[in-house]
Amino acid sequence: MKRPNYLALFAIVATVSLFLSSCNKDTPPTEMISFDSEEIMDNVPDGLLNSTDSYAEQCVSGIETALDMSSFMSDMEPPDDAIRTLKGGSTWQWTVTNFMYTITFYWTYEEDSEKRYWTMEIKFGDGESYPYITAWETKDGSEGEIQYNFGWTAAYQSVEDYEDLYWKYHWNKDASGNYTFTWNYESSDDTYQYYLSYEVVVNADGSGSINYYSMDVLFYHMEWDSLGNGSYTYYYSGTQEISGSWTV
Repeated sequence: MKRPNYLALFAIVATVSLFLSSCNKDTPPTEMISFDSEEIMDNVPDGLLNSTDSYAEQCVSGIETALDMSSFMSDMEPPDDAIRTLKGGSTWQWTVTNFMYTITFYWTYEEDSEKRYWTMEIKFGDGESYPYITAWETKDGSEGEIQYNFGWTAAYQSVEDYEDLYWKYHWNKDASGNYTFTWNYESSDDTYQYYLSYEVVVNADGSGSINYYSMDVLFYHMEWDSLGNGSYTYYYSGTQEISGSWTV
């Protein structure tokens, strides 16, 4: 498959998000995902957040970038005038129209004894419905996952094949309050599993680490202590390139 056009993908995502943000959104009569990225950032030590060291700043930027990928969960909130239908579960349907497109969203919520589940499909005009967002979360909020699927873009832009392309965001919080979260950008190229990938740990005491991968190859590893002092190692083609540390 062809490598995706990153600017085109982000433009499409931004367009749909704009449609959704134009709605008067309200919480539907079901549970919403409880994950709060601010809770994680509140654990990152001020020494790291306020450091002017360029590598410390890159570390903070990486954490924020990985967390920002969870922002599309807000797209799962139907507007208060959504039409509720029944489609194998508790499903809401709503339509957004601008001067170019009519987009219909189908939002479904279900649960079992351990987890809550969300799915959303998207349809342009009278065309076919495509998976848009799928998510789950344990009922105690300690673990969850959100997957943003790009297959629906076939109805919007047919230049490239995004059928198996997705963003996947996963988090876990253990009994001690330590967070582990990952963000993966699935590859549509058989050569790579992921185009981009972040692995971040933010412990309850403020210490943590981050790994950033590009095309399945580790690009940098950083770690820091509870005060924000840290170290970094950058790699080139899998071989250590530069390393060092910062103090706060």
